[in-house]
Amino acid sequence: MKADWNLKKQEFKEIVLPIEKSLEALDQQIKTLESKREGAYSSLSAHLTHLSVAYKELHESAIKLEQSLKSPLVRGSWGEYQLQRLVEMAGMKEHVSYIPQPPDADKRADMIIYIPGNRKIYVDAKTPMGAYLEAMTADNETTRKIKLKEHLAAVKERIRDLGKKDYGQNQTDAFEYVIMFLPNEGLLSVSFEADPEIFQYALERKVLLASPINFLALLKAIALGWQQQQMTEEVEKIAHEIKELYSSFVELMELLNRLRKALGSSMEAFNKIATLCQGKIIPSTKKIKTSGAFSEEVGDVPEIESTLKDIPPQSS
Repeated sequence: MKADWNLKKQEFKEIVLPIEKSLEALDQQIKTLESKREGAYSSLSAHLTHLSVAYKELHESAIKLEQSLKSPLVRGSWGEYQLQRLVEMAGMKEHVSYIPQPPDADKRADMIIYIPGNRKIYVDAKTPMGAYLEAMTADNETTRKIKLKEHLAAVKERIRDLGKKDYGQNQTDAFEYVIMFLPNEGLLSVSFEADPEIFQYALERKVLLASPINFLALLKAIALGWQQQQMTEEVEKIAHEIKELYSSFVELMELLNRLRKALGSSMEAFNKIATLCQGKIIPSTKKIKTSGAFSEEVGDVPEIESTLKDIPPQSS
């Protein structure tokens, strides 16, 4: 029985030993996983801390921006800055396809956009944001509607002011409408919400309302028009060069034909001289040489065999 027990004990040990090794490996994996989990939690905690700080800074920046935009001077500068950014995003070149803040006495526009065909569009940035900001931060719907009406009135006032200015109306190359640029999409959308006829109201006063999105689309179309005009000019230059090259080639062919005729005439004259020498002069000189007074040999002057075919030159 003791021997049998020892045998069973050894068999049992051999069965349990692999399980023990597997459990040790599993324990090591659990410790590694726990270590990684603690590291991940630490990293997540750090990210949450950074996110909290960033949110706080963003909130403070938004408050500062809102406070800054309450100043008309700051709003005006911000509108001009947005206008400049859009023309740069559209890929337009300063003093080529647009001029920022062109001087025009007391009726200065914020920008002139040049379009193909020697035409130009006047752009004026307006930022009626006082009532708009109050409407966006209103704590009840009644106050919001009152502020939206005030905002609409401010927008219409800007439209009337622009309509009274004669931006380019006395210039034949100026677009008949002036663009009133609103640097925030909400400024235009809430105006339309308060009065769906606001666009018609502006058009009647020769004013086009533009927000950043549709104004950028307009600038992209104008920039594409400039690219196409540049391509057309390049094609015209190439066509002009081809025409000049063709004219030069025609002139060259005429000169070659003239040279051909001149060569033919020269060879004909030479052959006549050679015939004269061979027929009269050379025989006479040979007779003189036979007298013994001269020792030099008199050579022959053979005629040139013409290789020019008698084909009339082609007309140009």
